[in-house]
Amino acid sequence: MSIHQLAAALAALRISLTGNFPRGATALLLEIMAACCALLLRLSHTLSTSTDPRIAATHAQLIETLHRYTLREQVHSIIALESTGAHLLADEDLAAVRTGTTDFSTPAHQHSGRAHYLNTADFAAKFLGLNAHEAMRRVNDAHLLIARRAIDGSTMPPRLTKLANLYTSSADLDPRMVARAARALDSFEPTDTCFEGLPLAPTALHSDGQLLEDHAVQLLAEPERNIRESLLNNFISAERKARKETTAPECGLFLQSQVGDRDIWKLVVAGDQREEMRSHAAQSDNPRTDAGKSARADQSGSPDETQASKDQDRPADDGPLNSDAPLNSDALFNSNDPMPPWAQDPTPETQPLLKEGEQNAGFVNPSAQVPGDGNISVAQRRLNALLAAMKNSDPSNTAKTVTPKIAIHIKLDALADLKNLDKLTSVTEHGLKLGPADTGQLICQGDIYRVIFGPNSQPLDVGRSQRFFTEAMKRAIYARDKGCIVPGCTAPVEMLEYHHNNWWENGGCTSSANGSCLCRAHHHAIHAGLLTLSTIGGLAYITLPKHLDPLQIPARNRIHTVS
Repeated sequence: MSIHQLAAALAALRISLTGNFPRGATALLLEIMAACCALLLRLSHTLSTSTDPRIAATHAQLIETLHRYTLREQVHSIIALESTGAHLLADEDLAAVRTGTTDFSTPAHQHSGRAHYLNTADFAAKFLGLNAHEAMRRVNDAHLLIARRAIDGSTMPPRLTKLANLYTSSADLDPRMVARAARALDSFEPTDTCFEGLPLAPTALHSDGQLLEDHAVQLLAEPERNIRESLLNNFISAERKARKETTAPECGLFLQSQVGDRDIWKLVVAGDQREEMRSHAAQSDNPRTDAGKSARADQSGSPDETQASKDQDRPADDGPLNSDAPLNSDALFNSNDPMPPWAQDPTPETQPLLKEGEQNAGFVNPSAQVPGDGNISVAQRRLNALLAAMKNSDPSNTAKTVTPKIAIHIKLDALADLKNLDKLTSVTEHGLKLGPADTGQLICQGDIYRVIFGPNSQPLDVGRSQRFFTEAMKRAIYARDKGCIVPGCTAPVEMLEYHHNNWWENGGCTSSANGSCLCRAHHHAIHAGLLTLSTIGGLAYITLPKHLDPLQIPARNRIHTVS
């Protein structure tokens, strides 16, 4: 049979499968399915050898579609196993199924007493070769999303019917995300008693009186995957916190274990210290800062690395970078700041910190208290010391170190009445929400700058016309955009650049109204023509390529504001 004849035969088979088949044709259908699986393996292997990128892309797309279909069918098959009592099959039938020699013209034989498998989960684990936890997860997912089983063996609709409809009917939605949502919501419900003859409908409510399932369905309708995941995760986390189902671990620095000559430490932070750690990590990862380059010195030391250290204020339309020119670093992330007063050592120690006999003893007793310790745990004291070391810069040391930066955004109405401290909350530049205590402390310790927005969401205060954006302009642009404006981008604040919407070389001015936040990759994509930026109502919008957005609808990134 030629390849063309095979394609014609498969097309005819596809059409014929739309009708009903007699019971006697079941064995033939299984043979066809097995042949199709073997054919799929052969076709996939043949296509994977092609050097045409279009074939590779199409092949990958088909495989992903098949994978999602398989995920759904895995759960559907569990219900079929459970409703037919497959775990009760006799030895001869199980052996025939395993070898593919089953005679489907005769009835199945099932044990009336004790069988080889306790239940469907046990059968799926042992007969199908699944991990026991995976088998039980599939059974539970099947009850949540496909059907529940009554005591008489009959099935009834699943508990979360709306999520179940999404799971089975939405081909474009990743079924794993729906299943995770169903598991989380089921944990908020009382134990179902359908097997006892009393099926329970979902009753868990949101603070607005709406069912949690309804909220989850609405969030899953979000078209952008990153935003959909962020919305769903935030929603579930908020519900767990409201029900006090999460136990916050103690903050501090803990020696967890020792492996060979390596110590493994566990670090737990909260409040504004979370932002300090994220700022420290992000700045260390940033190759355009002095500290970021210094952190990479021992890794590569290659002079080519410095090409990546262009000033983040420099748009890509400035032309090629002169490699002989001095490298600039952004003042927003400058690590030359002096150490904070509390981290300075006013009286340098001249005596050894450990007494004789303690030098080789590892650690001094960490629980020993000295005057001035206050009510601070050992782990918290170690954490404070670590943060102080990150901020401390030895004057005699010329190496660049990171100075963590904390910038928070507070709405004006939260500052209107400082007597009502419950409303005094803020959001850091890394998207962390801070409560009243941490926000109030940072207000007292830090500088305050104001960005006022007009009705079109544009900052009203703009700078004078010049080539580079000033620090005030950057703050205003970031306060408006919250991050890279390309839909779905999650680049941290340290990796942002500031782009002229109307290019400087085309006569565009340097102002917050004409500026937008872009990560380095998307900044270059704009100037390379891979993305299209347009201005609508004074705000910059991005149009993605047609293969990502066939409708070509300009959009802004919402992932920074969904929470």
